[in-house]
Amino acid sequence: MLLLIVLGSLVLLVLTTWYLLNKQSAKISSQGIALAAGAPAASLLSKRRGTTNNAILITGPTQSGKTSLWYYLRFPTSRNRQSNENDGDKTTKLVSSKPSLPETLASMAINTAESDIHEANALLIDIPGHPKFKFDRDSHLALAKGVLFVVDSSTISQSLRATAEVLYEVLANKHVQEKECPVLLLCNKQDEPSSLSNVRIKAMLEDEINNLRASRQASTRSLGHNDDDAAADDKAADFLGYDGKKFSFEDLPNPVQFNESSMLVGHDAGGLEHIERWIADTIHS
Repeated sequence: MLLLIVLGSLVLLVLTTWYLLNKQSAKISSQGIALAAGAPAASLLSKRRGTTNNAILITGPTQSGKTSLWYYLRFPTSRNRQSNENDGDKTTKLVSSKPSLPETLASMAINTAESDIHEANALLIDIPGHPKFKFDRDSHLALAKGVLFVVDSSTISQSLRATAEVLYEVLANKHVQEKECPVLLLCNKQDEPSSLSNVRIKAMLEDEINNLRASRQASTRSLGHNDDDAAADDKAADFLGYDGKKFSFEDLPNPVQFNESSMLVGHDAGGLEHIERWIADTIHS
């Protein structure tokens, strides 16, 4: 009887030891996998932090053409032009040795690459417009030397509120304000028949941001002086422009330019030459 008890205890001890060893091994293995997966991201983030003087952030609402612009700026071969005769009319189109991006492609990943643009080495960072990338956008704004904010000129009337909200968040970002980060707002897809001019879009965005600003002010006042004082201070800090005056982009501490663009009508006519010059000037400033 005593022998059976001893044998049973030994078996229990062996099983317990085996379980604990396997559990510890699984923990070490999972930690190793996590570290291995995080290593490339950490390395890339370290590289970005080391090149904050040349980071150009491409952001804006979804389906505005951000990734197409990133692709165009990334690959110099996509900047070549080719003239063709079509029914007696001379047309110009972009040609590239790289595969073309589908027009309806919506990027769901951050694209990062360096490119030499007018003797300036630019780190191009394309942030998807989906709301789940808001944290990524805000964290990358801390690294940005300049911001390319891309909007769809052909659908801006339908997406005005959403576009203005995203633009407000970018302009009110503390890093953008502290660095007086230059912003180039691109009114893209000018080849579309329903596209609006950059002058018209600028006026529409100023009106909508003015409305958003009033809503934020009302929200701040409703908080009052209570336990939410910190939240009220945060809302007051992101006020754009001057109190008591209609919002104007000219009243911001950082320069905001508007330009029209299209990826389909050629380098100069599509506004790409201006974009490249702006990037080079921003990096060299």
